Amino acid sequence: VSPALDIALGGGLREGSVVVMTGDPKSGKTTTSLHFAAKCQAKGKRVIYIDTEGRMSEQNFTGITGLDADKILVIQSTSDRILSAEDFLNIVEYYINNDPGCLIITDSLSNMVPACELEGEVRTGVRNALPRLLSMFFKRISGTLMKNKVLLLCVTHNIANTGGSPYAPSKMADCGNMLQYQAGTNMVITHRGKWQVPKDSGPHVGQIANWVIKTSNAGGRPNSTAESWIRYGTGIDEVQEIVQIACEFRLIKTAGAWYTIQCAVDEPENPVVSKILQDNNVGDKPEDIERFFKFQGSNNVLEFLNTNKEIAYFIYDKIKELY
Repeated sequence: VSPALDIALGGGLREGSVVVMTGDPKSGKTTTSLHFAAKCQAKGKRVIYIDTEGRMSEQNFTGITGLDADKILVIQSTSDRILSAEDFLNIVEYYINNDPGCLIITDSLSNMVPACELEGEVRTGVRNALPRLLSMFFKRISGTLMKNKVLLLCVTHNIANTGGSPYAPSKMADCGNMLQYQAGTNMVITHRGKWQVPKDSGPHVGQIANWVIKTSNAGGRPNSTAESWIRYGTGIDEVQEIVQIACEFRLIKTAGAWYTIQCAVDEPENPVVSKILQDNNVGDKPEDIERFFKFQGSNNVLEFLNTNKEIAYFIYDKIKELY
């Protein structure tokens, strides 16, 4: 998915399983889903996007780095036909049965409306039929999902927890317990923060989504946390995530406003590091190498790593060695 999320997940998202992403509105669920869709496209997988909310526009797809919007199959209601929850779920089941290895994003399950609730006037006293529908749906598709290695990514919303217990959380995921039982990976955005450059004083360039990985069938530890850096107009900024993690593990050393890519300084003979030193005519002396990999301000580090992605992924490999 991204460096920070992959570490918390224990490697990523597993084929043949259900992934649930939950969070408040505008917290980053759709952007994260589409960022993952771009990764799946790069591996040759087909992406099917179930737009139950009917609000996806071309801008939502074109603003994600690496995503080919023309190759995404979008299923949504039209002026000719309003799709019910039953319609959407039957369409999803069809692709699970007939398109092995695909990624299906359902955004969102919370907005599906059963046929009985679409008919007649808006009224109170109607029992919510969606959890019962989902219970039947997940029982039907569980075996085929695994057999065909389909990854079903379900986006849901937080709703108020009206259970009454003073010890219960104030919010809970919508769509009933069966969805939670079925989820091989359960990801929750607990809160988000502003991303400003420069920090605390500059323009608002994006947001920081704070995740809790409740469960992960890729092997991650329950309740692991991650910070996902979402830049407006591009999606998840993976280089920013690498820098944040590398600073925590001292692979990038910080001293005041100065940043030194220490893992590169310590391994000048590494093929990736050696090549960039040669390409830039850097001397063999340790002080020359350290000077080359030393930057004032985080923006200069990011600019260097975005220009030299091979060094960014060299750092990421070092991070993975620590896990």
